Amino acid sequence: MSDVEDMVTEAMKPGKFKIVDAARDRAFPELFLDVYLDESVAFMISELDEALLEAGNSADRKKALSKKEVDVFEKRRDEILDRKNELIDQMGGAKYVFHIKGISEGARQDIYDKTVEQFPLKYEKNRNPFTGVMEKEEIDNVDRDRYFSDSLWEAYIVKIVAPDGEEQKGINMEEARELRRSLPAASVAKISEGIEKLRIASAAFMMSINEDFLAKS
Repeated sequence: MSDVEDMVTEAMKPGKFKIVDAARDRAFPELFLDVYLDESVAFMISELDEALLEAGNSADRKKALSKKEVDVFEKRRDEILDRKNELIDQMGGAKYVFHIKGISEGARQDIYDKTVEQFPLKYEKNRNPFTGVMEKEEIDNVDRDRYFSDSLWEAYIVKIVAPDGEEQKGINMEEARELRRSLPAASVAKISEGIEKLRIASAAFMMSINEDFLAKS
């Protein structure tokens, strides 16, 4: 089962799901991401996480392996986990947990519309070298892209838990911008990838709701 399927299943568990909450953007899938402020450690941990993924850290894959292959896989997995724990210990447990939660496509579209309102789309005409026809192309706007990314972080990040257990409920645009500028590159990539993964999971979540509703109607 993929990460996306796991998130959808968790969100649909009895006692968690209510259609009204889903309509209000409260019942969407969630992710909990460990973030480290030390650049080198954050990078090494991200590398280890990728190694875990490559090693096949899933029960589904283990079913297709022989006993010998399972032993090799588990040994490699344990070595990676031990190294990861060593790095975490070196930091004295300085781990921040980012809680990110999916939003509806409607809410995401609202963010995009607001972004375009702030930074209107502009186009230029270029001649297609193959057809000779003049075509309209959108002009890239770095400020618009940054504003959109900052807005997504503000919308998706619902809580941050500090190493001492203190909690911050959500972030504003200024904090989103500063986090994207100041966090280690590996941590920024991890959060951005988590947001995109949640977009897919949220779409699958709403599709599951619609299929379940139609099956029962």
